Amino acid sequence: MNLWQTFEKKNCSDFENHGISFHYEKGIDNNLKKLYLSFSKWLRKDYVFPVHINIYILNCEKIRLRNGNMSYGCFRWYPNKTPLIKIPSSIEKELLKEYTTEEIYEQILSSLVHELTHYYQWVLDLSQSNATSERQANYYRYRIIEKFYNSQ
Repeated sequence: MNLWQTFEKKNCSDFENHGISFHYEKGIDNNLKKLYLSFSKWLRKDYVFPVHINIYILNCEKIRLRNGNMSYGCFRWYPNKTPLIKIPSSIEKELLKEYTTEEIYEQILSSLVHELTHYYQWVLDLSQSNATSERQANYYRYRIIEKFYNSQ
């Protein structure tokens, strides 16, 4: 199954679009914020979000998960509440020694795609192992980013 293709607007007659909302903390780099805005417009134009999703763009390098581990993103859902994604979007200074700012932006955006893949897995109520879900999210991470950049 091509998970993201299932939710392309041309293939989604069975799904009502309830949308996606982005929320930004103060201090997010202006160029990164412009990239997020461009990406969000592209997502809204090309994909359906059957259950409304809130995306929080945080001004930190990593976020702490419930298990105590640090991560570059998380997807959460709750009964009777809007699901959410948190994406840390502050650039680690050490990374600037190895990568360009554009490469780091692409990695941050790919973390968002990874979490959005978990959202679509949740919407479809896929019964699969955690390892399979992670492999699938990593598979789409770069394919969706490539599709976005090719559309620009």
